[in-house]
Amino acid sequence: MRKAVYIVSALLVGTLLSVSSCKRTYHCHCSYNNKLMLSKDLGVQSEAKAQEICSGYDTTITGEVWNCTIY
Repeated sequence: MRKAVYIVSALLVGTLLSVSSCKRTYHCHCSYNNKLMLSKDLGVQSEAKAQEICSGYDTTITGEVWNCTIY
């Protein structure tokens, strides 16, 4: 009986760890003068990877500086 409790406990802990991974769905919004210029769905990423992708959309086009953030 103890062995079954340990196995079930291990399975529950494993399930919780896999569900609570640091990956989630991120979106990127780029704005200029408080006006939305670009909205992009980045899909399921880690926060660091999503920030890297989104910061790639930061741009200066003819004097416009776009500020891009993830959410």
